[in-house]
Amino acid sequence: MALKLILCGVPLLLFQLPVLAAQSVVLAWQPSPSTNVVGYDIYYGTACRDYDSEITVGNTNSATVTGLADGTTYYFAATAVDSSGVESPFSNEAVYNVPAAAATLAALPGSAGQFNFSVSGVFGYQYVVQTSTDLVNWVSVQTNTAPFTFTDTNAGQLPQCFYRTFYLSP
Repeated sequence: MALKLILCGVPLLLFQLPVLAAQSVVLAWQPSPSTNVVGYDIYYGTACRDYDSEITVGNTNSATVTGLADGTTYYFAATAVDSSGVESPFSNEAVYNVPAAAATLAALPGSAGQFNFSVSGVFGYQYVVQTSTDLVNWVSVQTNTAPFTFTDTNAGQLPQCFYRTFYLSP
């Protein structure tokens, strides 16, 4: 999926890279039609039109922004820079929600009638544990900060039980 930014009438595209340990996004655009443009500046931050980071790229049509935090929303805009160092106005803004790292569930030994598993997600992030007996209706049973251990003391009373977890917040 690509989101378009308009840079002086030229679309700037935002592409998501696969989810990796170091989150990244690739911005790509068609070069400005102005013959005086020598490069581009990419601005980004975690609030709309409030950019606290900038990268300067040469006369190219793409840039990779690295070091993005899991589960964070970033806002991007670009400017064209001419040979005198004058920047164009900001492009329109593209928004990118960085996926949160998935939690890993690992079964642990437990007492009779109980089911235990560990949740190892991103350290310090909150995860919700949910259970279901039919994979349709889910009930939240615990919210905790990773890593943690979950114990279901009711597991022995049910013919079957399914578990899932999802990221809530850092």
